[in-house]
Amino acid sequence: TGRIPSDLPGRFKGHAYLLYAHAERPLVDDGILLIGDSAGLAYTQSGEGIRPAIESALMAADVIRDAQDYSASSLQLYGDAIAERFGTRATELEQSWQVPDWIKTPLATTLMRSHWFTRKVVTEKWFLHQQVPPLEAAV
Repeated sequence: TGRIPSDLPGRFKGHAYLLYAHAERPLVDDGILLIGDSAGLAYTQSGEGIRPAIESALMAADVIRDAQDYSASSLQLYGDAIAERFGTRATELEQSWQVPDWIKTPLATTLMRSHWFTRKVVTEKWFLHQQVPPLEAAV
């Protein structure tokens, strides 16, 4: 139907969804709480987002349950809880510096061949976030 521009780049880089460190959209507004992928809660290192989606939904439910009203100021407790759980988003300066590809590619190739690195860092730390304690249950 001609809706796809003909001048698209030959190769895309990155994820098709919003990563936490790069998300700039507000999480809270009057009557609105963004959770999971809509909030850009996928982990920057891995793109994994199931755990943050579930945890953000539980945190949103707690805030909604306890809210006196649904104004942005009342719901900001959710935004604060997200920042406490997942950290603050990267500033522009932090986002602008990247390891050059000529260093990153051979280093990544070597590391990904290591069973220890793929298990301990990629799987256990970047995907599963085993070092992060479980979300505390609401009372």
